[in-house]
Amino acid sequence: MALVRFALLYTIISVYILDTFLTKDMGMDAVFPPVIQSGDPGLPTGHLLPLGYQRQPDGPVKEYAQPLTPTEFWERHARDYVPLVYRQAITKAPAFTNWQSDEYIAETYGDLDVLIEKKVEDRVNPVRLRMLLSEFLDNYHEKDWYVVSLLPDPMRAEMQVPRSLLCGNFRTSILESNLWLSSGGTRSVLHYDADHNIHCLVSGRKDFIMIPNKYADQLDLADNKKAGSGFSHMNMDQVDLLHNPQVSEVPWTWATLLPGDCIFIPSKYFHQVRSYGRSVAATIMWDPFDKFNDSDCTTADIDKYTALSEVPLQWTYKKGDRVIDMGYMNVETMRNHFLTVMEEENVSKFTPEILSIMYEMNMLDVQKGRQGH
Repeated sequence: MALVRFALLYTIISVYILDTFLTKDMGMDAVFPPVIQSGDPGLPTGHLLPLGYQRQPDGPVKEYAQPLTPTEFWERHARDYVPLVYRQAITKAPAFTNWQSDEYIAETYGDLDVLIEKKVEDRVNPVRLRMLLSEFLDNYHEKDWYVVSLLPDPMRAEMQVPRSLLCGNFRTSILESNLWLSSGGTRSVLHYDADHNIHCLVSGRKDFIMIPNKYADQLDLADNKKAGSGFSHMNMDQVDLLHNPQVSEVPWTWATLLPGDCIFIPSKYFHQVRSYGRSVAATIMWDPFDKFNDSDCTTADIDKYTALSEVPLQWTYKKGDRVIDMGYMNVETMRNHFLTVMEEENVSKFTPEILSIMYEMNMLDVQKGRQGH
C-alpha cells in the first residue's frame, strides 16, 4: 500500500512539473536545456518528464557568427553529417521584418493555400487540412493549428538563402522549401528526415534536442523501413523510463534558435523541437550527396544577397496547384532508377510495364516521408 501511495504521489508531482513546463510553451522564458534534479532513488531520473530531463546534454551544437563558405560547410559539417547553428544568418531577408505581422502576411499572401496539422505532432494518426492562409491566420490563436506546408512560390522572394548553399551541388540539389507558422506551443516527435535541411527562424523561439543516428536502436522507433524518414514511439512529454530505460544513456546536444538564426539538421539526424511564442520559420531541403562539386565556386558571388526565389527548387507550390504535399524524392534519383531498370530489361523506351517493374522492386516510393519541425 505504501508503494502504491508513493507511486501516486510521484505521478502527481510529475504531472505538476510537466504542466509547468508545457504552460511555458506559449511564452519565451522556458529554461533550456532543463535543470536535471535527482528524484527518488527508487525511480530513474527524469521518469515521466519531457525528453531532455533524463540526463545532462553533452553541450550545445557548434555555432558560427556568420554562415560558412560552401566549401567550409561541406568539409566541416555536411560531408560528415554534423549539425551547426548560424546566428543572425537571415536578418537581411524582407521576411525577417515583414513576417512579424499577421496582417502583412494575410494581405500579401492570404489567398494562397497551405497545409495544416495539429500543434502536437502525431505521426500515428495524422490530421492534415488544406485551407487559405488568411483563414488560418484568422483562427490559429484559438485553434490547435500549425502550418506545415510547402512555402508558396510568392513567399520565396522574401526569404534569404544562406551563403553556404550558393554554389556547387548545394545550389543545384535543393528539393523544396517549407513554411512553419504557429501561435507557439508546438511539439514534434523525436524523428529524423531523409534530406539535409537548414531551418531558419523568422519569429519566436525554438529549442532543439539533437541525437546522432547511431543511437537509433535505443529510441523505440516505429517500423518505417519503406520511407527515408523515421520517428520514435516515445511520448516526448512523459518519457517512460521503466519501459525505455536505455534513453538515459543516449547522449544529446542542444540548440535554441531566436529570430534570424538557422540550424543545419543533417539527413538521418534525430531531433525533437519545441516552439515558443508566435513562431514563423522556413526550411531549405536538399538531397545528400557523396562528393562536393565546387567547380563554379570560384566565380560564384556567394556574398551577394540571394533570395530563395533566385535558386532552382524541384518541388514548389503556386496558386491553383492541386497538390502541395511535402517530402517528394529527388527527380534525378527517380530518373536514374528508371534508366537502370530499362538497361537491365534491355529496353530503350519507357513503358507502363517498366513502371510496374519499378513498383514490384519497391524502388519508387511516392514520398520519402514527412519532414517535421
